[in-house]
Amino acid sequence: MKELALRMGLDRSTISRALSQDKAHLVAPETREKVRKMAIDAGYRPDLTAAALRRGRSQTVGVLVADLENETFINVIRTLMTSLNQDGVPVTTPLIAETLDRPDAASRLIETFLSRRVDAIISLASTEADEKALEEASREVPVILAIRSLAALNLPSALCDDHAGGAMVARHLAERGHKLVCQVQGPPLATTFKQRAQGFSEVCAACSVAEVSTPVYTTEATPTAGKHALDSVFESPQTPTAIFAHNDAIAIGVIEALRQRGLRVPEDMAVVGFNDTRLAKVLSTPLTTVAYPIREVGEHAGQLVHSLIAGNAAAAESRTFEPELVVRRST
Repeated sequence: MKELALRMGLDRSTISRALSQDKAHLVAPETREKVRKMAIDAGYRPDLTAAALRRGRSQTVGVLVADLENETFINVIRTLMTSLNQDGVPVTTPLIAETLDRPDAASRLIETFLSRRVDAIISLASTEADEKALEEASREVPVILAIRSLAALNLPSALCDDHAGGAMVARHLAERGHKLVCQVQGPPLATTFKQRAQGFSEVCAACSVAEVSTPVYTTEATPTAGKHALDSVFESPQTPTAIFAHNDAIAIGVIEALRQRGLRVPEDMAVVGFNDTRLAKVLSTPLTTVAYPIREVGEHAGQLVHSLIAGNAAAAESRTFEPELVVRRST
């Protein structure tokens, strides 16, 4: 740093501030960029570990995600990180870990995050089994819930109104004239799927639309699980005329299983998904689905992280965002 100061004819403290994440704003933008460029050319690399010890912050956040193949989770994380790393804000690095909704996976990963001194934990993978681990972690660092809520914990959250989304689907199917319908539900420990099911069932009851007598659940929210679930649908004494799959991945598996049985969508069976993924738009029969408020959830989760790390708990307000029904040819 001393040599760089001599070469540029600047004070050493100016060089130090220009290369600091926390103090760079004190240096004129033109000077700052010149210093950074020359530092890179000279092979300078900041010691982030030492900087973290000085600041008492690691500039990292732990992100728990249930399924890294799930497009909605990934897009929320992208939006979240864009929100965290806006111009003028010190760069925050995410440590992303996948739980696959396996028992005890979240608690082990939370311990790892805490050992690495993350500044906050953002959980997109919360299930009822994780309540204790998340509550204990929240005593040490800010914990934010996104996508999946937990009724037993009052933690800052950025969520979709899944109850309203399920209700939208039921109302749409009732308007299409369906009298017997079936839900293919996601893993029961996730509140997102519980709320979608509850909203759907409430509107079905109000509109005199019957549901099959035996609930159909999947062990994971994937196309393979949806494909296998169709066997349970057809084991019912009465065959429904419409299926509400709790996400698009499950719906795609259901549609493929219907095709293998020689059944057409929507002529023989209407199918609705949830999330409005890219595949939903390009299927040979485009999928009716519920568009997830990805941008709103991701941006608000980022705002919560900023507020809580800064110690401004009063500004960390939980918010729930409305989804939107997208009607296509599958119904």
